[in-house]
Amino acid sequence: MGVVASAGALVTGRTALGRGDWSAARASFEEAATATDSAEAWEGVGRSAWWQGDQEVTFAARERAYRSYRAAGDRQGAARVALWIASDHLDFRGDDVVAAAWLVRGRSLLQDLPPGAELGFITLLEADIALLANNDLDTAARGAREALAIARACGELDVEVVALGILGSALIRSGAVAEGLQRLDECATLAVAEEFTEQAAPGWALCHTVTGCAHAGDLARAEQWCRELHRWSTTWHARHFFGICRTAYGGVLTTRGDWQLADEELSTAMNDLQQVRPALAAPTAVRLGELRARQGRHAEARTLLESALPFPDAVIALGALDLEEGDITAAVQSAERVLRRLEVTSMLDRFPAIELLARAHGAAGEVAKARAALAQLEESGLGTPYLRARVCLVKAEVLACAGSWDDARQAAEDAVDLFTGCSAPYECARARLVLARALDGVGRGEHAEVERRAANQSLRRLGARVEEKPPADPAGGLSPREVDILRLVAQGMSDTDVAERLFLSPHTVHRHMANLRTKLGTRSRAAAVARAAKLSLI
Repeated sequence: MGVVASAGALVTGRTALGRGDWSAARASFEEAATATDSAEAWEGVGRSAWWQGDQEVTFAARERAYRSYRAAGDRQGAARVALWIASDHLDFRGDDVVAAAWLVRGRSLLQDLPPGAELGFITLLEADIALLANNDLDTAARGAREALAIARACGELDVEVVALGILGSALIRSGAVAEGLQRLDECATLAVAEEFTEQAAPGWALCHTVTGCAHAGDLARAEQWCRELHRWSTTWHARHFFGICRTAYGGVLTTRGDWQLADEELSTAMNDLQQVRPALAAPTAVRLGELRARQGRHAEARTLLESALPFPDAVIALGALDLEEGDITAAVQSAERVLRRLEVTSMLDRFPAIELLARAHGAAGEVAKARAALAQLEESGLGTPYLRARVCLVKAEVLACAGSWDDARQAAEDAVDLFTGCSAPYECARARLVLARALDGVGRGEHAEVERRAANQSLRRLGARVEEKPPADPAGGLSPREVDILRLVAQGMSDTDVAERLFLSPHTVHRHMANLRTKLGTRSRAAAVARAAKLSLI
């Protein structure tokens, strides 16, 4: 092939890239690369292969392009390829350290050159690593603002749209929800209204928008922007992009009660990511595991969640599963494990861990510790209706565990109203069950039965595991000694430990536990503790 024909292949390849025909683009660039071994041709091969999810060819082509640009003295071209090699290490392998090293190399190549898109994208990738890998929200926000300034000074829309997305996500996770949502709306509007040189930029930006809105509990906003992301993904044949962000969409569908569609979205996302982006599959495994837990499929849920460890959301979801199964000690340890890892400024990330801690301490009868955790939630100032509803539900559970029945009733009623308003039927049913317990506690048994029946009907419609009707007058059937034993078992003590604490023989404790399981209608000590906690007996 001559030089003219090779140049024509490059033009054909660029045109195919512009319309999202990745196969045709790759064929043209490979033709040009074979003929001339040019840096531009290899860069085009790498870009086309990336869209196709071909990891091996992407790395090989981009590394070859990098060397060719360096040999030609084109520092800007070499820096551009270096930043995308860094991105590849994150996307395909989850290698944040290697990615950071490539970004350092790219930044050094741009020294003394005027700032432009290359420097902007390097800064954005550094911010994304800070946000997603290191949970360093201040560094992420600072980097996003720096990239935004570069973009607006140079007129680089590609950089601007992603910078707004990362900045919005960082603000939301630090607790500045209103400002963060405003930035995400600005980002997403730009993504769907403008044309971009870098085709990946609007997808990258919309992905941050959807996940940020879902993280903030703004379910309606997340759902609307996810539809825009779906349209973009279809246009550009970007299954792996939507595979990442449909995880957030699947979580929204789960919360809003469309479990069949949520199952389809999350299962498809898992399949897509495991094939082309296995390093990014952990959040999807968590969302699917949470759905399985709601469906009562605990063994499947546990397998999925364990596959995503040590991802913080997986640790918390496993802790919640342990709490439901009666292992209160494991639940507390899971919450504390995550809180040790997260900065105090990461309020939204810490929220589920503090929520679990309050519920677990309440179930263990440690009311003072439960109230202390609840106070942190109430002081967080996270103001979307969904998050306020979750705080109200935890408050109701803690107050019920403390025997403050009328205050628990009011908190549960607030939770029911808020969950109803934001279309969260599973959480609403849980709140109605707590409300039923509180109504029982204030002597309004008939009203309690109405709430319990409505909650169970809702759970059946969703396909959730329905809570069994509690034993009649369980409190009257437990002796003070049995309640003491349950409280200690809830703290993780063995029969021998309990015997030593209460100055009883292990045989006596064992007999008490057998009686407790019979009275509470359960088959295991863990289930007995869980049932007793739900009935506010401990």
